[in-house]
Amino acid sequence: MRFAYQPSFLDTTRQLSRAQASKLLNAIEKFQHAIENRQWPQGLGMTHLRDDYFEFRVDIQTRVIYRRSGDLIRYVLSGSHDHVRRFLKAV
Repeated sequence: MRFAYQPSFLDTTRQLSRAQASKLLNAIEKFQHAIENRQWPQGLGMTHLRDDYFEFRVDIQTRVIYRRSGDLIRYVLSGSHDHVRRFLKAV
């Protein structure tokens, strides 16, 4: 499995505090481990949004949208539930 960060994802993470960035990186590591080992932890709350867009939870407030295409997972956005809804309306 391959993983990539889209510029839109990097843009949404630039203003994070150290604590928020640490939580995000921890969640991404758990997600990648789950994908590679096919063991889905409950805490990530992985959800299919539409087409090839999915999300997982970083914490109660923060979500990560990713797009799956074959063996490539592209991180698209990190943000609140409202950010996710706005993104989906625009796609």
